[in-house]
Amino acid sequence: MIQGLMNYGALTTKAKALYGKRLRLADYTRMAALHAPEEVAEYLRGCPAWAAAARRLPPGSYIGRIELERALWQQFRADYLSLCHYLPRRDRALMEFPVLLHEQRIILFALRQLQSGRPFPAPPSTGLGSLNWKALYACTDLDGLIAAADKTIFAPALRRLRPAEGGLPDYTRTEVLLHSVYFSHMYRVIHRNYTGETERVLLRSYGEQIDLMNLMHILRLKAFFPQVRDYLPLLFPFNYRLRPEKIQALCAAPDMAAVLSLLSDTPYAKAFAKADVSQLEDYYSRAFYAFNRRLLTGGPPSVCSAVAYLNLKELELQTLVGVVEAVKYGVPCDLSMARLIGA
Repeated sequence: MIQGLMNYGALTTKAKALYGKRLRLADYTRMAALHAPEEVAEYLRGCPAWAAAARRLPPGSYIGRIELERALWQQFRADYLSLCHYLPRRDRALMEFPVLLHEQRIILFALRQLQSGRPFPAPPSTGLGSLNWKALYACTDLDGLIAAADKTIFAPALRRLRPAEGGLPDYTRTEVLLHSVYFSHMYRVIHRNYTGETERVLLRSYGEQIDLMNLMHILRLKAFFPQVRDYLPLLFPFNYRLRPEKIQALCAAPDMAAVLSLLSDTPYAKAFAKADVSQLEDYYSRAFYAFNRRLLTGGPPSVCSAVAYLNLKELELQTLVGVVEAVKYGVPCDLSMARLIGA
């Protein structure tokens, strides 16, 4: 405990201080009642967690969803760098995780754009990592995307996905493979650099993410693609509390009801007790939030505090982007996540 306080006391204090500035439910409610992204940006200028991001958008200039989201990601970058200032050298590889996740999301976004044939808008950049953004904006085919990602951990996987007949790879298989590359990389980092309680907590964090994501995939396939028989290529080849034999039984179940019945003796039974396929992302986000909040607010000083804060910050960013989109298009705003994370 004393060693942890010496090494990570300042880092944990900084993470908790940043978390204390988070948006509250009242903020989300007020923003949801606004009429344009410009008004949301103006409101954020008075919110400590996002004021610097909003100030990057000059009053009177055009502010759309894309412009505002870019500014929000720059604020995420600033928080990330402020935590890295207190980071011991051995933890730097672990703390690359949000950069790697962002690269993965942007690569998948680029693939969707290529498959749709739509113009390629500039995605929000953190300015971190190994992705060649200039090459990414200019890419028009898979070779261009591979070139843009050449220095990332995802490049070898993208090369393996190149179809022999040319064209673009299957999106779902690409998504599964890139996620698997990310998780494999993080597991190597954890096993190489950590032992004891820190290793246990980190393995639980990643293990539960994988279990929940595999469960969501299985339930979606049962609901929307009942004709699919071979599920395993569409799942992540890792497990934590769901052993391989349980995964195989879930895949073999005839329908969603049978899947939920098989979950009754697992730690995830409560989370999926009232599973609605339209709310699977919500179940995942709630479980992810609860774990990281406990880790940040109740755990001892460690690198896990910074990991938990960045996970919570990204959930806040995603919820805020959802509010901006609702305001932009004049549709009712779903504040269910805001009620949870804005407590």
